Amino acid sequence: MKKGIIVSLKRFKLLDYVTQNKIFIILCTLFIIGVTIGATVLSRTTWLTQYIESLFNKTINIHTQNTFFQKFISCFLHYLIVLILYFISGASMLGIVVTPFITIWQGIFIGCITSFLYSSYGLTGIAFNAIVFIPPLSIFIICCFFAAKYAIDFSLNIAKLVLPKCRAANLYFVFKNYCSKYLIVLGVIIICSFIEIILNVLFLKYFNF
Repeated sequence: MKKGIIVSLKRFKLLDYVTQNKIFIILCTLFIIGVTIGATVLSRTTWLTQYIESLFNKTINIHTQNTFFQKFISCFLHYLIVLILYFISGASMLGIVVTPFITIWQGIFIGCITSFLYSSYGLTGIAFNAIVFIPPLSIFIICCFFAAKYAIDFSLNIAKLVLPKCRAANLYFVFKNYCSKYLIVLGVIIICSFIEIILNVLFLKYFNF
């Protein structure tokens, strides 16, 4: 009897957790689907492989030939562009639909890069993924999940303004809160940019592409 009660409580807690974090779970699922698609498509598409190779070579050149400040600006802008896309998508009712698609495309792009590094450079590519690419990327992906959630939440608040049966929120206060959350994410992305630069400097001292 007690065992049955414990199992029921565990199921209830799990259901409660899923309900409270359903947006994060959906975004994570979409991202994984995107990574899988990217890794699969890259091996079958020559022009995409060439495009990813060109981007990767440009990135390596940035980290080997430019000053620290130039490296930081380049890394930061790459992250910032994605963050701006999430922010803009959340600033309309279409954000409910557009934001998940941005997450999928982000997953596809990352899947393409990781697959390219493995297929083109073998063990060196795996080492680059593990040491340089994945650590700052993991932080950035978590930031993007939060940014996407904030975008969807704000988009839902905008939708309440046109739905007659929904109680409209104070949009000014909600938008102010929306911007403040994105500023926090932006701060984390700045740290993420520094981490990427440091890891690239350390890695490229011992490995060549």
